[in-house]
This record gives sequence, C-alpha cells and structure tokens, in this order.
Amino acid sequence: MKFSFILPAWKGRYLRESIASILSQTYRDLELVVVDDCSPDGIRQIVESFHDERLSYHRNEKNIGGGDLVAQWNHCLTFARGEYVILATDDDLYEPDFLSSFVPLADRYPQADLMRARILQVNASGEIMAIDSCYKEYLSRDEFVYHLLHGMRGGVPQYIFRRQVLVDRGGFVSFPKAWASDDATAVMMAEHGVVTSQEHLVRFRWSDINISGDSNLIAEKIIARLQHYEWLKTNLKPINVIDEKSNFLHKNIDLYLHVFNKTVLISHLKRIPFMRKIECFRIIYLNKQMSIKDKISVFKHSI
Repeated sequence: MKFSFILPAWKGRYLRESIASILSQTYRDLELVVVDDCSPDGIRQIVESFHDERLSYHRNEKNIGGGDLVAQWNHCLTFARGEYVILATDDDLYEPDFLSSFVPLADRYPQADLMRARILQVNASGEIMAIDSCYKEYLSRDEFVYHLLHGMRGGVPQYIFRRQVLVDRGGFVSFPKAWASDDATAVMMAEHGVVTSQEHLVRFRWSDINISGDSNLIAEKIIARLQHYEWLKTNLKPINVIDEKSNFLHKNIDLYLHVFNKTVLISHLKRIPFMRKIECFRIIYLNKQMSIKDKISVFKHSI
C-alpha cells in the first residue's frame, strides 16, 4: 500500500464530504483510517454510511485531542500502514487527482521525505478566499523554509510524509492546540527537499468551528508561537554562505527569524480586545528567548 490517510475525527458537520473526497481519488491504492476521539457527533454512523473496504474506523477509549491535539495526531499515526501518510482533517477536501498527481513525483524524487500540494483556502460554504502561490517542483530545505517564512499558505492536510521517517523522528512536532505543528513537522521532514504540486489539490476550510479562528484560545496561540520560534532557532542549521543565493537565504532565514516571530505575534495581537492583549503581553514579557527590543516592538505595534 502506497498511501495512508489518517483522519482524527471530532466534528461531524463536514466529515461526510471529507471522507468522500478521499475515497473518490483516481489513484486507488490507499487506506483511510478514521479515529473517533469520543466525539458527540455520531462519527461512527457517518463512517458506516460508506461501504468501502479501504475505510476503517476506530474509537478512542477516552478523548485525547482535548488535552493534546498533537498526541491524537500521533496516536492516529500508529494505525497507518502505507509508505506515505497524509493527516487529513474532518472539514477539508481533496481534489480527485490529489494522489495521482504525486505518484510520478514520488518516483522522480525518491530522496524526498515530504511532498506538498498547493491549496485553495475556502470559507464555510466552500467559496474560495485565497489561492496558494506556485513554487518550483522541487525545493531544497532552505528554499522551502524561506517560502514558509515569507507568505507560503499552508495547513497539515496538504502534506504527504514518508511514514517511517516521520515515525523514526518522533512523529508530529507538538505545540499547544497544534498551532504551527504543521510547519515545524514539515521543516523537520524537509531535510532532503520538498516536492510540490503545480496544481491546487487541497481545499483548506476556514469556518466558525475551526480551532484556528477561535479567539478565546489566543493565550495558547501566543505560547505556541513562542515555542515555535524557539524550535526554529534550535532546529534550523545556519546557512553556510558561499555565494550570492546562500547569502540571500542567510539574510532572509537566519537573520530574519526574530522579525518573523514579531510579525506573527503582532498579527495575532492586533485583532483582540485590549484586556486580552494584557494577558498575552505578560506571556511575551516572561519569554526568555526574545530580546527586550523585540518585546517592546511587539507591544508598541500591537496597541
């Protein structure tokens, strides 16, 4: 078996559409494992409405994702058997040619442990909100990180990971509520480059039940972003400057990380009420990785 989709299920609203988009792939050599995290939404009934031997269902004995969402991701990973694994979600959609587009790419770049589909960001009704840019078919790790820090749109369902490498490296990188866990895991898996599709093959949905848009969790989001910054500083190898291109990447990755961190924090803080800002300012003030100058800059530009 070449591809395993693992789907940690909690929300039932869009689940039927999500499952159908996976089982409708033109490339048929796949499995889909739905792992019900003790959802109240009748996940089993939705799954059992499909009659496909490639689809299996498991229900956790107790809820995992409520306490640690990435722990649920890694639990789901234990069920996968394919050479490659895709972490699907219960509200995003795959185009029918998603897998068939990557089969020749996987053969063309056998060294790569990570592949990435371009995405369309859509709203709750499925209307397009934003279109992912087009990148080279093969990106080095440094090129990928550069784009990731400079506007690349993304979400975990767009990635195809070589399963055994992901397992050997400890699974998905964990941050609170899984914020930035997709980016960190992708960077971890990009050592041998990243293969990218030229077509938009995933529809990434934003809705009122999407955790990414829940402003009540802003403090945890700030903590996750600070942890992500620390993770990048620890895990990104400094770029060896040997020519004009490597010098450019050095300036826009190594020297840019603190600017990226500030920009992300400010973008979150500018949209929340003042009293919540105070709570988040305290978290940032106590962080030991940021310089005083950067903290002051975040405070100043977030008011």
